[in-house]
Amino acid sequence: MWIIKYCGSWNYKPQAESLSVDMNNAGLPTTCQEGETGQFELFHNSTSYLKEGNGVPKFFTLADVERKLGGLGEY
Repeated sequence: MWIIKYCGSWNYKPQAESLSVDMNNAGLPTTCQEGETGQFELFHNSTSYLKEGNGVPKFFTLADVERKLGGLGEY
């Protein structure tokens, strides 16, 4: 199971919901949970999988997740 944790700020939740829909449509079962201040992070099996840094934008997309899953790119 994939979990997107996001800050409760007004602009984080829509980004998390959009990514969740995209991931679910791609066959990656995903849920969203409110997390810590400033957080936008993807977890898999309770392990942090993707977050901002090393070329990953603050609000990463399905393409970023796919890039990491495929072992492509710097992250």
